[in-house]
Amino acid sequence: MHLAELSRRTGVSVPSIKFYLREGLIPPGVPVSARKSEYDEEHVRRLRLVRAMLTVGGMSVGQARDVLAVADDPAFTRHERLGIAQYMLPPKVTVPEPDDEGRAAWDAVRGQICEELRALGWRFQDGAPALDVLTRSVLTLQELGYETPIEQFRRYAAAIRPIAEAEYATITQYEVLEEAIEATVAYTVLVEPILLALRRLAHEDVSSRLHYGDEGEVRRA
Repeated sequence: MHLAELSRRTGVSVPSIKFYLREGLIPPGVPVSARKSEYDEEHVRRLRLVRAMLTVGGMSVGQARDVLAVADDPAFTRHERLGIAQYMLPPKVTVPEPDDEGRAAWDAVRGQICEELRALGWRFQDGAPALDVLTRSVLTLQELGYETPIEQFRRYAAAIRPIAEAEYATITQYEVLEEAIEATVAYTVLVEPILLALRRLAHEDVSSRLHYGDEGEVRRA
């Protein structure tokens, strides 16, 4: 297919495709003349992945290039290839420097989080960015004077594990690596707001039942 057809198939503008070509995010097409090239289904899959990483995932061009470099390197396992894509996704938090005043508290909380999760049988890398997000949130709660009971933390972990298993049951159905990475990005970025919204609606439901009883009036738009 020509460039215009590739644009139509993927919904990515021709100027954007040319930019991705210049940046090395998608491989060049097969030249058929001095000014035209042919593209195939591999380009469609790669372009969809690039669009997911840059627009849905919010990655920089450099981060997307790093993910693709790992994806194209047979030395990495499929688990590692999917993992690097997730590691590049937001949110990111600033970790205190080793000589910062709050580093000791940071290390203590992060260590406790790792200990609790591994006690549940979870397997993850010590450098996982999500650990930093957890650490920052727990530390901030403590600084504001709120308790973070371990039992509640364990309930959160127990509730989220089946959700992750169901999502990865879907992701593993994508045998083509580019499609699996795209699905990983989509499930990570797009499902998290759904989980947050459902949690807030559940809070509203619990509060309503607490204050008005199970038979209380529910206002509808």
